[in-house]
Amino acid sequence: MRFSKQEKNMKTMRAANIIEKDVILNMDETVAAEMEFYEQILKKFRSKYGDLTEFESKIANAELPEHPNWEKSIEYRNAYEELENLKRIKGVFDWILNSLTQQKHSSESAILQKPLRT
Repeated sequence: MRFSKQEKNMKTMRAANIIEKDVILNMDETVAAEMEFYEQILKKFRSKYGDLTEFESKIANAELPEHPNWEKSIEYRNAYEELENLKRIKGVFDWILNSLTQQKHSSESAILQKPLRT
């Protein structure tokens, strides 16, 4: 049985997607673990200092001593911004994984719809 050039290309694309999908899944899991790490850090900051914006406002209005609270607010802000960045990255990975899944289904559908050679 001989495969057409299109069928060979589809097999190559599927193999590439499997590799790419595995890499993306691995990276997605890493980002999810980092997100959990920063969520735990933020939980500790919230329990100790309350809402970030309110904490920063209290420091700016001299309701709290600047030292060491200013340094803590910087750490708090950095953790918050890092989590937001990770959420965006995870969104991109989720989009790529969804795209690869749709592409795979489209490719399989195209192969199934192709008339058989006799």
